[in-house]
Amino acid sequence: MRRRLRALLPSLALALGSVAFTLAVLEVAFRMAGVHVGTVQISRRTMRRSSNPRLKFELRPGSHARAEVDYRINDEGMRDRPRAAGKPAGTRRIAILGDSIAFGYWVAEDDAFPHQLEGLLSSPPGGATAVEVLNFGVPGYNLEQETEILRERALGFSPDLVIVALCLNDLEGAESYEHGLVMDRRLRSSSLAGRAYEGLVGRSLLFSWIEYRRAEQAARREFVKARDPWAGPLYAETLVQQQDGLAARFRTIASLLEGAGKIPGVVAVFPTFGSRFERYRHADFHRIATRAASDAGLGIVDLIDCFRGYDFRDVRVDVVHPSPLGHRVAAHALADALCARGWPCPPAGRRCGEYRKDDFKQVRGY
Repeated sequence: MRRRLRALLPSLALALGSVAFTLAVLEVAFRMAGVHVGTVQISRRTMRRSSNPRLKFELRPGSHARAEVDYRINDEGMRDRPRAAGKPAGTRRIAILGDSIAFGYWVAEDDAFPHQLEGLLSSPPGGATAVEVLNFGVPGYNLEQETEILRERALGFSPDLVIVALCLNDLEGAESYEHGLVMDRRLRSSSLAGRAYEGLVGRSLLFSWIEYRRAEQAARREFVKARDPWAGPLYAETLVQQQDGLAARFRTIASLLEGAGKIPGVVAVFPTFGSRFERYRHADFHRIATRAASDAGLGIVDLIDCFRGYDFRDVRVDVVHPSPLGHRVAAHALADALCARGWPCPPAGRRCGEYRKDDFKQVRGY
């Protein structure tokens, strides 16, 4: 037996060496070709478990992931350019709270509505920017986590206005897809095999891509099976119960803003993008969100009004996330609403419902 093993060792070593060499060549080729993981996998590099039990997870400061677009997180833990806590003299600030819509899943940072809103509110080319729009959006967050981000971070940047980008699933619990990924990786790290796997996938573009492709295929299967996961009722609770839940959360936000110097707040309600807007299914939720925000003393901008003039397929990446054009429509609608409140007005000559899809990048998710 030992003689046989000794005879097999050179062949085994040659086979293992060949496999290692092939993997090394593929790794180098992937890096030289600029292959990237997809948006569904950026949480590995851009998210971490939070020490704050109310947040549960958060963006990793200073991180970077390359997917369909680059996702860079600044040192303050925002998908944004570097921001100092101290507000520059003569500058007005807007803090954006939200989930993956505000964060800008699938679109470049410049195409996400917070950045586009800043551009619409800024002075003409060559002038000084008098308005800063800070993006505190985190994929997978709900209203309770967004409230905690306001309390823990956003208020420290002295905003003059806070906008809550309301996605229709923001009443759900914290067990989001992104939170599940973070917790799965933490669980794997408790074993030697799991730590080895995490180390390999975390350092190797090849193995990270393989993991991404597997996750993407699973996600695509779920999407195809569901077609439009929001085609039915959003929640098991009645509309009255949903309104009460929204009202309670909005009152907490309003109380924080009142205590921080009577900072005004606005709720921007994003529609879903699963069907034609002329037969939009969730108008009732928009109605109760409007009532709950108003009762809490918050302003309201229902974005569905500006989206109605578009083919839903032109303003979406998927049923949840806007395309660059969709982000522009939202930014313009918000700029118009803020103009009426005394903020700088967007350039004259175009309304929020008058953009052309050919002027924006076309992005497709699932």
